[in-house]
Amino acid sequence: MKIDALKKTIVVFLACLLLAGALPCLTGCARHKHIVVETRRVEDYYFSIYEDGTADLTRYTGSEEVLKLPRTVGNNTVVGFGTKAFDGCEELKQVLIPPSVKSLPAKLFNNCPALESVYIPASVKSIGKNVISECPAFTTVLYEGSQEQWSAINVGSVPWTDNYSLINAEIVCDYELK
Repeated sequence: MKIDALKKTIVVFLACLLLAGALPCLTGCARHKHIVVETRRVEDYYFSIYEDGTADLTRYTGSEEVLKLPRTVGNNTVVGFGTKAFDGCEELKQVLIPPSVKSLPAKLFNNCPALESVYIPASVKSIGKNVISECPAFTTVLYEGSQEQWSAINVGSVPWTDNYSLINAEIVCDYELK
């Protein structure tokens, strides 16, 4: 009888551990610490809207060559992107990221054969692994901040793996949008 009680205690304990581990997934993503309250499509953009008035651009399906991304969707500030938000955008040559964005996720620009340059505002403090992947025309980062600010961002350091395209691109610092 004592073995059955011990087994039951262990099962309850393990269930509590699993629930505690799943709790962050049920309450929202780690970056936002909140949940999606709405998904919205606006023209060629798809957004996740969060309860604190922020939004992530999760997918772009348009065919623009030069794309200035929106700072807001409705009354919500665009603060980030979904992984592969620009996957397969064949016509895209240049993207201008708004200054409300703080980080760029892994493989944000994936399989964009015409992509040549990306404008990154100084507000960006972190860049995910292979943020620009399978984009053979990519050559230039137009960075709003100084060389010192750019150097403070971890973009990877191994030329043939993490962020190969970014590491090997020309970085134009102190770039001002016109």
